[in-house]
Amino acid sequence: MKNQQKRTKPFAALKPLVIATALLSAVTASSAFAMEQTRKQVSSNESTTKLLSVHFDKRDVVKIEAGDFHFVPGQVAPIHTHDAPAIGYVSKGDILYQVEGEKPKLLREGDAFYEPAGPRILRFDNASATEEAIFIDFNLQQKNEPFIVFEEELTEHIDRRTLPTVELKGYNSTQADVFVSEIEPKGQKHLVASTPILSYVAEGVVKVTTIENGTRHYNAGETFSLIKNTETALVINGSSKLAAKVITFHIR
Repeated sequence: MKNQQKRTKPFAALKPLVIATALLSAVTASSAFAMEQTRKQVSSNESTTKLLSVHFDKRDVVKIEAGDFHFVPGQVAPIHTHDAPAIGYVSKGDILYQVEGEKPKLLREGDAFYEPAGPRILRFDNASATEEAIFIDFNLQQKNEPFIVFEEELTEHIDRRTLPTVELKGYNSTQADVFVSEIEPKGQKHLVASTPILSYVAEGVVKVTTIENGTRHYNAGETFSLIKNTETALVINGSSKLAAKVITFHIR
């Protein structure tokens, strides 16, 4: 009889773990079902266009740091370099951009851009003397790499608004693609992360639902990300009148 009691104790101890696992599975299944039902109920009116595709030397990316820059009319950026490739998007105004050894180019509102690691960036200036310019950039940084390097100490304030940094365990990357998605009022977009995706809300307000984080709202100027492989998100335009615009940066 004593031996029988000893054999049954381990099974009794496992009951709380079994119950907890079952509850977690039920919650996950419930969240997935809710996402699927919401997806079916919402219009799928959206269009997606590739803005830019860039290639660079293979790098072990451990974090992606982002900045939202607001330049006053006529503001000139100091000469600088990047240790890590920077990929970005102009959300307002026009930027005069020049890499050393290349001709200057005009980046207009709605354009994506690439600042390579290494060469000096001679110009990244607000091209308007009367209008504000706003742009965002993501830096694909290896261990101990800075966000940006200025040749001289800054003498003029730069309005850089820090956005959430995405931490990676080390992701071998050689490419980045930038897409713009126009989502009609009450429309939706479904994102699936085969590789890390960083998203920037350029216009409007969107409601983003994931299994891990539930539902969150993001306004224009805010970012969200999908890092884990096969992680999915349902992105719904929160307005019944105005279109929303979401820029997605896919790190390959």
